[in-house]
Amino acid sequence: MTVSKLTVNEVLRYANHDYLNQLHLIQMNLDLGRVDDAKKVIFEQSEHCKMLSNINRLQITETVEWLHTVHWRYPAFQLHMTSDVSAPIQGKYDEAIVQYLENTIIHVYGTLDPYEEHQLQLNIEAHENKWNISFHLTGKWEQTPYSIEQNIFNVDTYEQTNTSWKYVIHMHEE
Repeated sequence: MTVSKLTVNEVLRYANHDYLNQLHLIQMNLDLGRVDDAKKVIFEQSEHCKMLSNINRLQITETVEWLHTVHWRYPAFQLHMTSDVSAPIQGKYDEAIVQYLENTIIHVYGTLDPYEEHQLQLNIEAHENKWNISFHLTGKWEQTPYSIEQNIFNVDTYEQTNTSWKYVIHMHEE
């Protein structure tokens, strides 16, 4: 199962849809007199925008695009993402990072249990001479063990079951 890249038109359509949904949520909360709930939505959206802006500091275009669009291309996942990027990642890792992330999602996506909630937590950190991307998927799916030869960066798998898959892609350069 391969999901193709989104066109610019599709990205704009998804982004506008999400933006309008958030505006409607704010309006609904205000109409119901729930000012604190409306403020919470505004705060969460502001933090989300800051996080996406921070991801752009990675300066690896394919990975940044993948991170920005994964929740639209794989809507069965509830995505939670954090980032702490103070330095870019070398471009030589870009394609390999995207392929590894994409392949792991494709590995389970077709067998997700439609009656379960699936959460994907991605934590991106990049600092001078070191970076890591933590991937943690929870839910329920049928899965055979996943193993792919990787010699461009390091991958540490902490858990791989049919309800939780946790690994970290990382590199420390001297």
